Amino acid sequence: KSAGEKIASFLLEMADRLFDSSCSAANFDIVSRLELPFSRQQIADLLGLTIETVSRQFTRLKDAGIITLPSPREVEIRDRAALEAEAG
Repeated sequence: KSAGEKIASFLLEMADRLFDSSCSAANFDIVSRLELPFSRQQIADLLGLTIETVSRQFTRLKDAGIITLPSPREVEIRDRAALEAEAG
């Protein structure tokens, strides 16, 4: 997988895991705002990327309007379908 595919897949997996743990019937849509339990360095290590690559991919997704980054550990998924397409 490319770096973009790895990051997109990671974000989707994290959103799905957080949704499973909250499991609210009223909130059937996948959680769109999540607090990542990892730093960017930890994400890079986990995915076999450099921290610079992780940061560039987050910025690219943000610039494309797919996600927003309210804080260093928060991600809001604005366009899940586009993120799924990025994941391949």
